[in-house]
Amino acid sequence: MSKDKKSKRDLILDAAYNLFINKGYWDTKIIDIADGAGIGKGTVYEYFESKDAIFLELFKTKVASGYDSLSELPDKKISCEEKIREYLDVELDNTSKYTFNKSFLIDLMMKSDAFRNPDLIRSIHLLVKKKFAILHGIIEEGIKNEEFRKTDPLLAAVSVMGAINFYISIDFLPSDPCDLLPVIKTRNWEREEFLDLLLHGLKS
Repeated sequence: MSKDKKSKRDLILDAAYNLFINKGYWDTKIIDIADGAGIGKGTVYEYFESKDAIFLELFKTKVASGYDSLSELPDKKISCEEKIREYLDVELDNTSKYTFNKSFLIDLMMKSDAFRNPDLIRSIHLLVKKKFAILHGIIEEGIKNEEFRKTDPLLAAVSVMGAINFYISIDFLPSDPCDLLPVIKTRNWEREEFLDLLLHGLKS
């Protein structure tokens, strides 16, 4: 691929990303992406067959690649507690950079074929599998070296990953999980308080 074609492809992805966030996935048309990229509509179709295909590429290049640094965690010469802290930081960093707003998620789930795209489903599955395997390995190591109490590492990994996923997603869920509670945003909670509960539980 020539430098010129690569730059046009990047312009398309950048324009689509900004439009999806600011205008919404459903309300963004291919012509909008073309205008945002400063190219003709036909040029967009030279690189991507549909808007869903653009979204899939954005997932791979912006979302999934943001977790590449997790692969380095298992071999780091730090405590397993610190590895979990770094794991959470990677999640928080990627969520703040690459998570779309609630309206975008509603549009995507209700009106788009994107989540029925086998390639996207496969990419999401591989990312979740990678994140879980790394977290499970960290917990298993922590139990083995007696840094963590003896427990089922698989159950612990499921519990910790579930807690982390819910914690980081509250601001972006299509519906409010706290309808009966005062409005809560994760930024109102202290990271250390969450980690203390995560790592030490409710028992004093």
